[in-house]
Amino acid sequence: MIWGIILVIIIFVFPFFGKWLARRKALQNWLSPVVICYAMGIALGNFEPFPIDRELARTISEAAILFAIPLLLYSTNLIKWMRYANKTLLSFALCAISGFISAGIMGFLFQEKIADVWRISGMAAGLYTGGTPNMQAIAFALQAPEETIILMNAADIFTGGIFLVFLTSIAHRFFGLFLPDFQSGSTHESLSKDLFSNQFSWLDSLKGIALSLGIIGFSLGLTWLIFGNLNQTIFILLMLTTLSVSASFVNKVRNWRGTFETGEYFLLAFCVAIGALANFRDIISEGQYIVAFLGCVLIGTVTLHTLFARIFKIDRDTMMLTSTAGLYGPAFVGQIATAIGNRELVFSGMAMGLLGYAMGNYWGIGLAYLLKLFIL
Repeated sequence: MIWGIILVIIIFVFPFFGKWLARRKALQNWLSPVVICYAMGIALGNFEPFPIDRELARTISEAAILFAIPLLLYSTNLIKWMRYANKTLLSFALCAISGFISAGIMGFLFQEKIADVWRISGMAAGLYTGGTPNMQAIAFALQAPEETIILMNAADIFTGGIFLVFLTSIAHRFFGLFLPDFQSGSTHESLSKDLFSNQFSWLDSLKGIALSLGIIGFSLGLTWLIFGNLNQTIFILLMLTTLSVSASFVNKVRNWRGTFETGEYFLLAFCVAIGALANFRDIISEGQYIVAFLGCVLIGTVTLHTLFARIFKIDRDTMMLTSTAGLYGPAFVGQIATAIGNRELVFSGMAMGLLGYAMGNYWGIGLAYLLKLFIL
């Protein structure tokens, strides 16, 4: 009992430490709060400083991701962003399509090396449409083993970290060899302040948690009424996403301050909990193939996105920031915008990241089941 209480405390307190380090800029570019929360969980699961209740950790991880999804989506203003960001929206769509194609092709190429590669491909497509939350939700929906989730995250940290260094160093000059320069003076600059104008509110955060609890309860209840059980994880996740995006159309909900940050907190708690379920002694033998798979998907996604951007005459700044939104999520857009010296696209880039959160679950689950039809 005492060890279970300690585990719960670590899972729900350590994310505050990770966010505190990030606010103090004490972390390197590649060492995000997500990474250190996974590292904490993995340390608990592998070094076992005390007995780990894996069933408790699994229950917490599932509950945390159910709360994270709606809270991350409430601040989405799809109509406003689509009205002002035609080229940005096109570039992000091309990035999502590139990830879909690349993950699908690699699914066929790696089918002899990775068991149930259709799951991995779906997770990768979601990962490169909005970042980690999509991959976690899709893994939950497809009932992927905890070991697979941990390996995918480890591979993402490795491959994504390398590409992030590239983005913050020579990428701007590199993509300038193929793509035109950004033309300033658009409406993006006047909109970019919207995303940073509201301060955190504990009351609004609690309102968001309460609404999320209602949406989760409704999704579970409807699932029970239709199917007679709660084993339909795909239906539950898609209902959760749909209802959360629908709630974002209500002005009061969309203007609640701090719901996105609260969603990030639950995501970090998920990272600690799912990391604690990993045991590298059992899964290290398969890790190299997943790292190779995800690296190939990443290279394929960026290559196709660059090719599409050249065909549609999309500038390099827009391509880079929408690629960042798709590959890493909205949290990294500001960092890359600073690295390339373009703040005008911050709003639209982060908006595309939130759009990726909204569509990534459908995108990844759709690819997974499409591949399952063709891969034995």
